[in-house]
Amino acid sequence: MATLLAILYFLRKRHPQERVNLWLIGLLFIFFEAIVHAAYPPAGPWRQAAHVVALNSFFAAGAIFFWAAGRDIFPRKHTLLYLLTNSLPVVALLTTYGLGRRAPHVYYAFILCGLILGVATPFLLARGWNIGKGWWLVLVQLCIWTPIWLFTSGSLFRDAAYFSLFAIYLATAVVFQFSLPTQSLGKFAIVGGFVIWSLVFLLHAWVSQRPEYDAIADQVWNLQKFLVTIGMLLVLLEQQVTSNEWYALHDHLTGLPNRRLFEHRLAEAIQQSQQNQTRTALLMLDLDGFKLINDSLGHEVGDQILQRISINLRNVIRAPDTLARLGGDEFIIIATDLPTDQPADVLATRSIARISHALRKTVTIAGNTLNISGSIGVAIYPDDSTDEVLLRRIADDRMYQQKRQIPLQV
Repeated sequence: MATLLAILYFLRKRHPQERVNLWLIGLLFIFFEAIVHAAYPPAGPWRQAAHVVALNSFFAAGAIFFWAAGRDIFPRKHTLLYLLTNSLPVVALLTTYGLGRRAPHVYYAFILCGLILGVATPFLLARGWNIGKGWWLVLVQLCIWTPIWLFTSGSLFRDAAYFSLFAIYLATAVVFQFSLPTQSLGKFAIVGGFVIWSLVFLLHAWVSQRPEYDAIADQVWNLQKFLVTIGMLLVLLEQQVTSNEWYALHDHLTGLPNRRLFEHRLAEAIQQSQQNQTRTALLMLDLDGFKLINDSLGHEVGDQILQRISINLRNVIRAPDTLARLGGDEFIIIATDLPTDQPADVLATRSIARISHALRKTVTIAGNTLNISGSIGVAIYPDDSTDEVLLRRIADDRMYQQKRQIPLQV
């Protein structure tokens, strides 16, 4: 466990995310519980204190994992307040059980408090949630506290205490199921680990009364800890691979497809045009006077202009079209599935007008108000050429023809 935590800590430096920090904190609580459990004294008040620490460490870890899994799904502030508020009666119940107190009226008091908070907090704290979601949360709270009440009524105090741990770990498994990528191998390990963990808590009282299952129970008790930790390591490694693949195909500054991805998209677009008997337009774009901006205002301002221009261009192209940055201040657009019932020059004129309008938007950066313009060249498949290389050359030539005719504008 210590080795896996060390690996996760060093991977955290490569993934400085709040979620990874929360994972690490949750696993530290589990590691702390393992140390406390290993050092259980045979009897006496210290054993009770160790039991309290172990139970609450499990619950704290479960709540932290739930928060880490759901922070990108639910409203963060409201969810955190909801968790903190509804954790109070659970912590009180676990502490009472760990201290060896078996007075039913004390448990009933905590259960009643939990029910009141569970019903009230969805509507008092979570104004960002709709009423329907609030009622779902109330139903979840009833499903948690009703079995705890029934266990207490039957003097099954261990079942009552461990059912709360079962609930938080099962809820965490469900939230991880929705928050992690669908095809992630690490997701299966994490969700599976938390499901096993929740079942371990649910069956703990039953297994503890059957000594013949002690050996198996000890193995399963530790299995899910490693399964969850390894799953988290796998998720980080999968994210690293995905990130590397993304950066191999995208421009680091603007996030647009780079030359490599553009060439792939162009081949796909032409193949699609052949199959559908449609047109594909290639628009080559170069900013006017950009070198002067870089020289006079600095490369930082130039980079910000490129980012702003890329956003403006993204907003005017269609969803199926591709906007790429080839390098420097050169952009290229692939417009796919264009109709064949209009003349090619009309399509080219409309495309140029739409892109030029996006470029003419005033850009204010670092106190400098700039009017950016650009030169655009258009080549249309199959009217101008059916060859990809020649199509790009035609668009490039037409762009430079326009650049020679337009005066410098900054």
